[in-house]
Amino acid sequence: MDKTPIYDQSMTPQPTTTTGGGSVSQSKAMIYICGECHKENELKSTDVIRCNECGYRILYKKRTKRLIVYDAR
Repeated sequence: MDKTPIYDQSMTPQPTTTTGGGSVSQSKAMIYICGECHKENELKSTDVIRCNECGYRILYKKRTKRLIVYDAR
């Protein structure tokens, strides 16, 4: 049985195109939720892992809205 995930084609992100000779920036911002005050924080890979509101250092990654279906028996 094939255990690869099945992706909904309507939910896949479209490829981005860049103009000019520039490359795509590798430091995309991700959204994390603070474990203390539950505020959303947008952090890049180079940022300090700390809540912008209260300074708490435990952050949780926000759940994706993309539908991922696994074939299970």
